[in-house]
Amino acid sequence: MDEHRSAPESGRMVSIDILRGVAILWVVLFHLWGDLEFFPGVPREYYQQFTWQVKQGNGPWAIFTSLTDLLFRDGFQGVPLFMMISGVSLTIAAYRAGQGLSWPRFFFARFRKLLAPYWAGVALTYAVIFAIAWRQAAVGDGSFSGHFGHGVTISLHTIILIDSGVIWASITLVPRLFEDQWFFAPQLALWFVGLLAQYYLLFPLLFFVMRRIGVVPFLMLTFGATVMANWWIVHEYGALELKFFLVTGWAPFRLFEFTAGMAIGWLLVAPEARRVLTFMRNPLAIVGALALGLAAHTTGDLLIGRWTADALTAGGGGLYLQSLALPLVTLGLAMLALPLLVKPPSRIDRSVPVRALTTVGVMSYALLIVNDPMRLVASQLR
Repeated sequence: MDEHRSAPESGRMVSIDILRGVAILWVVLFHLWGDLEFFPGVPREYYQQFTWQVKQGNGPWAIFTSLTDLLFRDGFQGVPLFMMISGVSLTIAAYRAGQGLSWPRFFFARFRKLLAPYWAGVALTYAVIFAIAWRQAAVGDGSFSGHFGHGVTISLHTIILIDSGVIWASITLVPRLFEDQWFFAPQLALWFVGLLAQYYLLFPLLFFVMRRIGVVPFLMLTFGATVMANWWIVHEYGALELKFFLVTGWAPFRLFEFTAGMAIGWLLVAPEARRVLTFMRNPLAIVGALALGLAAHTTGDLLIGRWTADALTAGGGGLYLQSLALPLVTLGLAMLALPLLVKPPSRIDRSVPVRALTTVGVMSYALLIVNDPMRLVASQLR
């Protein structure tokens, strides 16, 4: 094997599992923090809070807590990281398979790994809700059906609502993508499965296009397509948040997060990417990637939620900057993750902290599945 490559010919890549570990911890912390910080503001407000604390010189603790609030608020961006990692993993798998790649076997293996745990998570969530509803009915007022349908909380101010439509949507998955009230039905953390299934279905076409036109044009094309899809939502409705289930759950509105991962996968294993990979391991290139990533991520973060009721009424071109928000955040995340993903294997990969984070990454899907049941139980302990 070429010593300059970072991906083994087979098996898992430690750097990918490390990134998975970071992503799942970020998401879980976001959920725990969000359960306490009801209806948090847009990220821009937390940047303002952080810079105000620094300018006022309010001391290390105030600055530290304002920084952690910002990091926790951005924890929803662990999901784009997961989608990016999926793009990396699928592309690596496709290149490794080479001429022996069979799309039917590829789809079967991927969907089995995706849907079997999803249905286990659905069953677990309903079992926990059932147990909580039974306990509440036994020790308090009200019927079991009343508590099961609208009496179980998952946070201080959030009640889980369950009816026949919610049950149907959660089991069959696809209806979650078509109705706002079914999007979180009722497993709040598992909405992403429908999005990931779309990426799996699109992958053969995207993989063909990337290899046909080249990686740079491919990235420019999919970045532009993502921006234009979000631009259309802003044009039609004024704000992305007003069509949350569309822009969050449908691939066209966030395609770039997956294709950015595909480009990184190409970089790691494609023979024609060898010189680019060597260049990206140069210290100056790493510093440049981190600087560009931080700039793109911060710019996108500041554009999230860039609208008000008055602005919607008045209109104006400023509203369309929202369409750049998440694509820029995704670009930033990709550039910030790049130094980790391109680094050669080293002794530090075998250190205890890194091995622990790697283990968390390997278990990331399972941890996400039990996240909501744990929140349901924690809500009863308040």
